[in-house]
Amino acid sequence: MSSPARLALVATGGTIACTLDADGRAVRTLAADDLLAATIVPAGVEVTTTNFGLMPSWDLTPPAMLELARRVEKLAADFDGVVVTHGTDTLEETATLLSLAIRTPVPVVVTGAMRASGEPDADGPANIATALAVAADPASHGRGTLVAFGDEVHLATRVSKRHSSALLPFGSPATGPVGVVHDGTVTFLAPPVPPTTYDVTHAHADVPLVVACAGAPVRLARAALDGADGLVVAGMGLGHLPSPWMDLLGDAVRRGVPVVRATRTGAGPAAGRYSGPGGDIDAEERGLMSAGHRTPAAARIELICVLGAGADPAEAFARPLP
Repeated sequence: MSSPARLALVATGGTIACTLDADGRAVRTLAADDLLAATIVPAGVEVTTTNFGLMPSWDLTPPAMLELARRVEKLAADFDGVVVTHGTDTLEETATLLSLAIRTPVPVVVTGAMRASGEPDADGPANIATALAVAADPASHGRGTLVAFGDEVHLATRVSKRHSSALLPFGSPATGPVGVVHDGTVTFLAPPVPPTTYDVTHAHADVPLVVACAGAPVRLARAALDGADGLVVAGMGLGHLPSPWMDLLGDAVRRGVPVVRATRTGAGPAAGRYSGPGGDIDAEERGLMSAGHRTPAAARIELICVLGAGADPAEAFARPLP
């Protein structure tokens, strides 16, 4: 008889930790033990619980995410897998940082919920059960951090929240899910790809994210660059930017401030062959880096990790999305 898979469950708060008060408001009350008690644990799995906090994910900062990564990395040394419960608002950002900052073949799986405990369609227990199944599956090893939600498994660096309230809010626009879960059985749809990681010593880099739109004033970019260590701009279409911004952004690059341009569309590359001010060729000639298929949020987290590791941003963003 094979030994049970020993997993750690780390709770951070979010909707999955919420119950409804007398006025119907979602209040964070559930610790890791409470979450586990409401979950049907897959056969052959033993779970140890730990708490990171009871916080809304919209208040999680990159330094806090890195602190969580350090906690998870220590647990990974003693367990066969780690599941992290998290609020969905910034789940993709934390999952991206975990993938970039943790070096372990042990599965790390992030999940959450769209409905509070006690609601008729509460999805937290089922999502935790799915995440535990994924973390316990040997085929999950070596894939970096994964996101398990509903019956889908996504790579942390590819997933994004696509709907503000739907029960299945996450998707990976560039590739789709890398796995599915049915009746507790995990099926991966693609072979493992070694994740990109950095020796991140801190996550304090000041990296704003600015969304460009038609006629957006230069003052938006100027304000974002004030004191910034780097900048991510979510451009229109293929990452195109208002032409009045370009001198300012080019000057920032010459001063040593890395600028990454992504697309605000939610899918597709920030790359093309358009000439003229604000186009792809202009941006490249001024030293702006393309995020490729990275979402703006993922590009920002990666730039923070790159700067916190003392790595070369140009080399980092020349690599394709892992």
